[in-house]
Amino acid sequence: MRNKSTARDFGATGDGRTDDTNAIQKALDAAAARGGPVCLPPGRYALHGSLRIPAAVTLEGTWRVPHHSEMNQGTCLLAYGGRGNETAEPLIDLGPSSGVRGVTIAYPEQKLADVTPYPYAVRQCSGDHATVENVTLVNAWQGICTGPDANELHLIRNVYGCVLRRGIFIDNVWDIGRVENVHFNPHYWSRSAIFDHPDFARDNPDMAVASVMQEALEGFVFGKTDWQYVLNTFVYAARVGYRFVETAHGTCNGQLLGIGADACVYGLLADAVQFPGILVTNGEFVSFPLREVGGEGCIGVRTGPRFDTSLQLTNCSFWGGGFTHYAKIEGSGMFALSQARVDGCLDAGFEILGGRVSLRDVMFHRSALPHVRVGAGATQVVLTSNFAEGGFKVENAAGDRLVLRDNEEG
Repeated sequence: MRNKSTARDFGATGDGRTDDTNAIQKALDAAAARGGPVCLPPGRYALHGSLRIPAAVTLEGTWRVPHHSEMNQGTCLLAYGGRGNETAEPLIDLGPSSGVRGVTIAYPEQKLADVTPYPYAVRQCSGDHATVENVTLVNAWQGICTGPDANELHLIRNVYGCVLRRGIFIDNVWDIGRVENVHFNPHYWSRSAIFDHPDFARDNPDMAVASVMQEALEGFVFGKTDWQYVLNTFVYAARVGYRFVETAHGTCNGQLLGIGADACVYGLLADAVQFPGILVTNGEFVSFPLREVGGEGCIGVRTGPRFDTSLQLTNCSFWGGGFTHYAKIEGSGMFALSQARVDGCLDAGFEILGGRVSLRDVMFHRSALPHVRVGAGATQVVLTSNFAEGGFKVENAAGDRLVLRDNEEG
């Protein structure tokens, strides 16, 4: 550690009380000439402003592995700036080929009884190859984002924590980015040293936080990004687990492997997708409401009226007993689900209102009838080799635009 530049050399205290923003920024600026790491020794660094990490510089805490919400060990950043303004400057702004790793980020003034917006904890503003690694977000309102400037090749890996409004928002990405090993869960806040609300501590603090997350959180949001890779990610308790939207820059195409959306109102919501489409493999979608969700209820996969490209899911599973529908499909695009198991549904398993749909090799268990309801607005629906005890049941208002073949009979 002493062979590297440390923020302590520039006056940072890490005592949890002194505002260390300027001292750490001086260390980062000094490293900009040649690049390299700026190390933060173990401590609690109060930050009342924002840090700008120059190109080729990495801000390094002492965590070399994923970690829980440790406030008194390792390197912890205490964020105070931007309270009440989610569009303010982020806590950490990354330049090209820069990074932050090995830190805990906590918001000491955030209270569950009065949740307050904050800006993003980390933002990749522009350029290529920004990295966020081995970072724990204790109770962030917003986690990590890319943009608003054009950027490429981000790596967000080994990020864990509790987020309340937006976990990761990817936008204005013009070449392959990666999000790997990211896990959002309420216990990163409720089991931390700064969760001290007595009313919740007497009950079940994990579920108290989860209920707030389920009200507004969008775990993973994808705007403009070309061939995005998402690997081994999970969110417990969200309004939307994974969302695909159109921004001023465009939409997303890419592949998601080994994803989980647990206790989400919408597991995956596709408002708009880029023309090459989205591929999902080995996904799990679990539904149980923690609060009154209203509206359509809980839905595993939902495509919106403007959805006009493709969404393909393979080897996925849906369960939990709280789904209104496993999937509800609108728009003119194509939705395909193959080799899936679905379990527990309150209404028609698949509600098809429009577009082109293929269901193949789906096993239904404990589902309400019909298993599939095909509306008059569907363009073409093909249901083949599906299984259900007592027979596979379909309600059809699309006439001969429905193809049924080799499904289990009662």
